[in-house]
Amino acid sequence: MVVVRVLALVAFLALVFQLFRFAMGLRGAKRARERERAAEEARGRRVVAEIPLEQGIVLFTEDERGFSWGGASLAKADVAGARLLLNGGILREFSRPPRALPPPVPPEEFEGRERWEVAVFLKDGAVARIPCGTLREGVSREAAGRVYAAVEQASAPRG
Repeated sequence: MVVVRVLALVAFLALVFQLFRFAMGLRGAKRARERERAAEEARGRRVVAEIPLEQGIVLFTEDERGFSWGGASLAKADVAGARLLLNGGILREFSRPPRALPPPVPPEEFEGRERWEVAVFLKDGAVARIPCGTLREGVSREAAGRVYAAVEQASAPRG
């Protein structure tokens, strides 16, 4: 009887230890994101969105010259327009006059999950795709909406 109680106690302590390690890992990841956010803000950049991707959280930042995310960047002056996409289908779009965006391609077949992204069309004809994640519960949708709104606002005519 005592052996069973000792084994139960050991199993319980092992479970509590694993939960503690998991909680500390989450706290450490949160602190690392906070440090990264503070470093970007110290450089004079505004964090527009935290994009949940497979490789982890990527910060989409904005400064007076352009946007940056995950090692990529684009200049605000080069933006000709953008589209907010869900599984390749257009939800919203804008373009700077007098340019018009190219005709849309048909959306891809639904793969069973939401895939959010923002396609930014540049003046030279190139397209920068900003992946915004595949998480449900509105996380990826909110990140994509913030990215699209920031690009649209930065491209609005001043006056």
